[in-house]
This record gives sequence, C-alpha cells and structure tokens, in this order.
Amino acid sequence: MLSERKIICSSCKKEIEVPEKITKNSGCPECDAPLKCCYNCRFYDREAHQKCREPQAEWVRYKEKANFCSYFVPRLVEEKKRIIEKPQPKRDNRSKPTLDGNSRKDKRKSAWDSLFKE
Repeated sequence: MLSERKIICSSCKKEIEVPEKITKNSGCPECDAPLKCCYNCRFYDREAHQKCREPQAEWVRYKEKANFCSYFVPRLVEEKKRIIEKPQPKRDNRSKPTLDGNSRKDKRKSAWDSLFKE
C-alpha cells in the first residue's frame, strides 16, 4: 500500500513517495519545497471560501509555504486523477439555431417585442 502513496509536488510537479508522517519541515526530495503546504492538501480548492474545503481550518495567507494546519491530508495522485477525469456537466447552449434557422434568443426577443407593440 505504501508504494501506491504518491503525491505530485506543487513546486516541481514530480511524483514523489509520501513519507510516513509529513511535518512542517518535510520537503520534496527533488526541489526541497515544503510538502506540508496548502497546495499539496486534499482540502485545497481554488473555488472554495478561503481556498479550503475544510470549514474549521484557519486561514493561511501563503498557500505555497509550510504551515501548522492540523487538518492537512496529502492529496494523493489517485485522488488528483479522479478530480481531473471527473465528467464535466454538459452546458446548454441556448442560442443554438432551431430548424427554421432562427435562434431561441431571437424568438424570445421577438415575442417580448410583440408584447409592447402599439
């Protein structure tokens, strides 16, 4: 199981083995960047409030630097692949042309305009 525990370093983007315990002083063997930083955490999310999905975690100003967050869980390669390969929702393009060549947007606009004709 330990051979499967790998993370991708947020700094050099190399795949590295996860040490048994990651501390604030743990560094990447390739580039010596800190491993215990927000960018390597499972809860890091650019879209989330304070860029963290853990609601009880304290705000960390410098996400790329080592910190003392007690909620840190390393983001393993398998988890990262699942996030990337997750199917994206299909977007509904409402301005597609209909069979007669007019778009739905044009039809709605003409219907709106017809309401206010004198």
